[in-house]
Amino acid sequence: MKPVSIAIACFGLFGLAACGTPAERCQASVSSEERAVTRLLGEVNENLARGYAWENEVRGGTGFSFCAGGYRSGRVGLGYGSCYGGPDTVRTRVPIDPAAELRKRDALQKRLAGLQAGGQAACIARYGTTPQM
Repeated sequence: MKPVSIAIACFGLFGLAACGTPAERCQASVSSEERAVTRLLGEVNENLARGYAWENEVRGGTGFSFCAGGYRSGRVGLGYGSCYGGPDTVRTRVPIDPAAELRKRDALQKRLAGLQAGGQAACIARYGTTPQM
């Protein structure tokens, strides 16, 4: 077999292996949701402890700067020009409403408890077996 044929066959087999059974996909979905809710709950608790939240704002990064580079003729030169430095992310403090954050925390705690109590059980009830991962 040619190396290209072997590579295509390997990618195809790896693709099929990555799919998983429906029960495994269900469990992965529930686990992913639990991780996301846990992360959000931690963020809300940190905001309550600090008294403010952090907000990231992306600002444009174009401007004039001193740039070094090569030319097509092979010479290296320095010049003053417009260089794109990429967008900048600025982190700022944002005041929070403690009552709203408490309500958000309570809702996330209920959501997490529901996921932990019934998420995996729903997968087992739906597919009839405990997924092996």
